[in-house]
Amino acid sequence: MKLLKYFTFSILCLMFITGNAQTTPAKTVPPKKKTTQPAAVKKQPVDPNKKAMNQFSKEKMYNPAEAPAKPLSAQETKARDFYNAGAKKGKEGDFKGAIEDFTKSLEVVKNAGTYVKRGWAYQMTGEFGLAIADADEALKMQPTLTRAYFVRGIARFGKGEFKDAKTDLAKFIEKDQTNAIAYNYMAALYYMANDYKGALTNYDEVVKLDPKYPDVYTNRGMMRHILQDFKGAILDYNEALVLNPGNASAYNNRGGAYAQLKQFETALADFDKAISLDGKYADAYNSRGRVKQVLGNMDGACADWQLAYTYGLEETKELIIKYCK
Repeated sequence: MKLLKYFTFSILCLMFITGNAQTTPAKTVPPKKKTTQPAAVKKQPVDPNKKAMNQFSKEKMYNPAEAPAKPLSAQETKARDFYNAGAKKGKEGDFKGAIEDFTKSLEVVKNAGTYVKRGWAYQMTGEFGLAIADADEALKMQPTLTRAYFVRGIARFGKGEFKDAKTDLAKFIEKDQTNAIAYNYMAALYYMANDYKGALTNYDEVVKLDPKYPDVYTNRGMMRHILQDFKGAILDYNEALVLNPGNASAYNNRGGAYAQLKQFETALADFDKAISLDGKYADAYNSRGRVKQVLGNMDGACADWQLAYTYGLEETKELIIKYCK
């Protein structure tokens, strides 16, 4: 579902300062102008990171068939050979090729596990309806097949069926607490429901299972930020930057947290860095402008808001009209 594409998690990221208004020194502010309220953190879905799912495909989803306990019939051998060919392609990231081979295998022998593998491949190619249908078939054949709930839950998320996605992922997590991807999706679902504590709890599980999960520290920092744990948020943004020093969103978010702690010069340095990494980062210009206003630099604030507006942030138009000459 396009709406849910970056969480580059990435998605996945929050750009603005939250919390209390700051007071601008009166002598530096034009007459009859008041300090603006720092913008609230924007609420936008975090995209569970594709990189993690590709890695899962390579390492866990697409293993060859286990050695049979008893001799196979000619049909079963043929189906297994197609299955193994599909698994090999899935490991290599050739999901369309994997679908073709799994389909051939299923035409010979219906198998719940093969439906799950094909369903995951459909999910990876964005064919969420077909992924859901395959998971349904797998569960008809084997209702206790836990991974089918995982595949169906993520596909339902992709299709925008969030309530059902949450139900499926909860069933999966009840049986398997070792999958960081499932927790990452659950965190996004809690986030979209405005349950930030629930999202934080799930991001904590992601970090425990995979401390290098893409963008997890930026996303967990975002939850702490919303919950006004600004020091905790800064610690997470620091970790995000250790893993990816070029993460402009982490610099911008950390700047917002520093601003909330009234460490304005440090905040400005982070906004500067975010903008140096992405010269068209509208949200960073907006945030930097707000801190400049707090510090009484209205000319600098207006220049930043103008750039934010130029790069597509419509809400700064009102600031420009109200506070800028």
